[in-house]
Amino acid sequence: MKTIEIDEELYQFIAGQTKHIGEDASSILRRLLNINQSGLAKQRTSVKKENHYPLFNDLLTSSTFTNEKSIISRFILLLSALYNYNPALFAIAATSLHGSKRQYLAKDKLSLETSGKNTKPREITGTPYWVISNTNTARKMYIIESIMSDMGISETMINQVTNAFLP
Repeated sequence: MKTIEIDEELYQFIAGQTKHIGEDASSILRRLLNINQSGLAKQRTSVKKENHYPLFNDLLTSSTFTNEKSIISRFILLLSALYNYNPALFAIAATSLHGSKRQYLAKDKLSLETSGKNTKPREITGTPYWVISNTNTARKMYIIESIMSDMGISETMINQVTNAFLP
């Protein structure tokens, strides 16, 4: 059994999804993510084997992405695509990702502003999330790679996305 830290908002959400007295967090998350106990290993395997290329190839080859010279705009486009790929996995990955003093993603601008100085929060288009934008390019790449890895996206696809990240 592993232990993870989650913020109060996420804890309250999970607790609010309880169907019966004594239902544990793992059972609630399995139900919400549509993962049954026997199918957990099978789903992990299928996520890793699944072909992610159509989703990201469409974005990476789109004129919107290829013509965009701004790193922050490319960053926002990639985060939006990751959210749209699987909102539930994105939520888990986003919640667990943070620096030693800074929160990188949140569901509101104020949470990011209070987590550090000069965070310059930006809304991730088409999602309920905000991301800090006042980081260097290496940190932005780290955020993308971490979220993709936590979402179970293949190392090959992660490398393809990070290679296309810089204009």
